[in-house]
Amino acid sequence: MAELATLPLFWSLTQKKVVVAGGSDAAAWKAELIAASGAEVHLYAPRAGLGEALLDLLDRGAAHAGGRFIHHDEAWHEDIFADAALAIADCEEDYEAEAFFNAARAAGVPVNVIDKPAFCQFQFGSIVNRSPVVVAISTGGAAPILAQAIRRRIETLLPPAIKRWAMIAQAIRERVNAQLQPGAARRSFWERFVDRAFVDTPEEGVETRLVAEMGRLAMPRPAIGRVTIVGAGPGDAELLTLKAVRALQAADVILYDERISNDVLELARREAKRILVSQPNPSASGRPMAEDGARIAALAKAGKRVVRLQPGNPMATSVSLEEADWLERLGIAVELVAGVDADSGDAAGAAMAVRATDATPGRAHIASH
Repeated sequence: MAELATLPLFWSLTQKKVVVAGGSDAAAWKAELIAASGAEVHLYAPRAGLGEALLDLLDRGAAHAGGRFIHHDEAWHEDIFADAALAIADCEEDYEAEAFFNAARAAGVPVNVIDKPAFCQFQFGSIVNRSPVVVAISTGGAAPILAQAIRRRIETLLPPAIKRWAMIAQAIRERVNAQLQPGAARRSFWERFVDRAFVDTPEEGVETRLVAEMGRLAMPRPAIGRVTIVGAGPGDAELLTLKAVRALQAADVILYDERISNDVLELARREAKRILVSQPNPSASGRPMAEDGARIAALAKAGKRVVRLQPGNPMATSVSLEEADWLERLGIAVELVAGVDADSGDAAGAAMAVRATDATPGRAHIASH
């Protein structure tokens, strides 16, 4: 796990009390966001000092059915923090910000003073809202404009239908967990679900069809694993093909050697088991080294999705092709995913790796996109 500037958390505020002090537009934006999360927002500011945004917000009410606003026609004071989950304030002067910060901390309430990082225990990120799918982006306060640019990119990538698919997933999750055991069958169901979510709009009766698919996957069947030999190129994670990233994120077990960088491993599924192995070499008889080859075969035969990460391009090395042939002779499905050649590592090489596709009869399937 690489270093984190801050810990990202998603915290339920439904029916929780949150204190917001100040009548400014900035305070209104934070109050609206908090109430949209289902909180009971207590606003402290003299009515004469309320800005138009806050007055409009009080008229409109909260977006969340469980959220609401309670306006207190007075300035904040030290007695307002009891039972609060969060405290937020917009303070013009540092002395007032420090006083609010200290009062909230003394009451044991996490505090944020808007636009004053020195008086913040937590931060607000830029948000992409497809609730119940929520994406938050933070730069640790270093570059808010960058977070906003990232948010705009993500907005274009997430189709509006993701919201409906997420609600369907929420509705059937308990049935999936009851019918499909943890492991390959359950993950296969959700992977197919996700593939649909990024392509289709959920049609009438989709839940019935999903339940039927669950029934088919729940039928006992022999464990069938597979091996994917993935080219990591020259070690730059940004040069991995999309196919390589998908393989890493679907893997149960990842075998790698000391030439693979941590940046590449960071792209793998968190739950995947990672095994450090020796560099692959053919034996005198033309087979892979017995120890690693036997380990890969045993994992695949146990139904695991195994990824063997190798630098460079496995399509261009006799060791990888020989390993693939050997595994296929054992009845194990093998796929080779092309990588940028380690001795080039340039943008042209990356483009060639993305475009090159081959599926030679009698040999492991080779993919590069």
